[in-house]
Order: sequence, then C-alpha cells, then structure tokens
Amino acid sequence: MTVQYSKQIVDKYIAPNVSLFTCAEIPDISTSAKESSHWIANYFLNSALTASFKPPMNVYAYNFLRRAQAAFNQYRLARDCTLDFLTTGGQSPTRYCEALFHWETFLGQSWHAYLLLMKAFEVGKAFEKGDGSLEERLNKLYNTMKHVESRIEHGQMLPGATVPVWLTNDGLCSVDASMTYIETAEILRQLEIWANALMNPKTAKEAFARLDT
Repeated sequence: MTVQYSKQIVDKYIAPNVSLFTCAEIPDISTSAKESSHWIANYFLNSALTASFKPPMNVYAYNFLRRAQAAFNQYRLARDCTLDFLTTGGQSPTRYCEALFHWETFLGQSWHAYLLLMKAFEVGKAFEKGDGSLEERLNKLYNTMKHVESRIEHGQMLPGATVPVWLTNDGLCSVDASMTYIETAEILRQLEIWANALMNPKTAKEAFARLDT
C-alpha cells in the first residue's frame, strides 16, 4: 500500500504548491532535431575532413555546439523525469529533485550557448533589463538556481519554500520569473537553427546568409 501524504506535508517538504502539480504538457522533441545528438561528431568530421573555422571562431563554435547538444540531452531527461514524477503519484522527493536537476542543467547549458553566440558574432546584449523577453527570463531562472545560497540568505524565496525554482502545470516558476514548457522547447528550436549552421564550417557562411534573410 502506497502512503499518501497530505497537501501540507508535500508542499512544505518537497516544493511550493507541489500538491497542485498534477500535469505537464511538455513538447516531445524526440522526433525533431535529429542531428542534435551528432552536432559535436559532425563538427569534428567536417572540420577535420573538409574545412574549419579560423581561431577564435573555431573555439566559439565547438563550445556552442557542446552546450547546445547538452541542452537538448538535458531537456529530454528533464521531460522524462518530470512525467515520471507525475505518473508515479507526484509525491516522491527523489523523483522531483531529479527532474529539477535536469531542468536546472538545461537552463544553464542553454544560457551559456546564447552567450557563446553573442561573443562569436559580437552581439552586445541578449536582452534589455526589464524587457520580459524569453532570454531575460532564461537568465533569471538560471541565476536563481545557480545562486540558491544567496536567495536563501536574502529571503528571495517564497516563505517556507525548499527550492527557489519549482515546477507547475504550465512550466518553471520563481518569485520573479517564469517560463512555460512551450517556451523551453522554443529555446531549443532557436539553438537548433544555429547549431545546424555551425556544425559544417564549409557551408556555414551560406547558412548564416539564409538566417539573415
């Protein structure tokens, strides 16, 4: 017989409002972005056998691709663990923390991928402070998870909360930012466009031109 804990217990000791977390429509990317698991391997082969970027672009491209590939991998794991948590009763702190860890890693890898693109193409800023863009909210959620000790110290969490970012039926949430599951998939779609262009240095120039049109 499986023990069912009260709403008050799970909300206090697992995550804020986890008792209300009952479903999640997280886009399945398993049938899309088919090259995402091969970006690094493709880049290696294309660079070694056909053409390569000059420094420092080669370093920017390599690190962007490994970040983008990791973001896709972590998204898949985050989705699987989140659905596993829900389908097994929605009361396992272990399963919840596994899901949250993969979401946290997804956010970090995605944000660093954006930073590498900006440095590579000498773009000033990913967002303007307070613009509410997807990029700004990605940065906020990532920093909130990264600096959890500061959030605890300065009381920048929900009263009595165990974690600074938590899962809801709609997406990821903190006291000052949120992102829907649809938007997490949109981040991957943006990274995919650039990764597909960068994985082949020989055709990258033409691919970049198509992106600008």
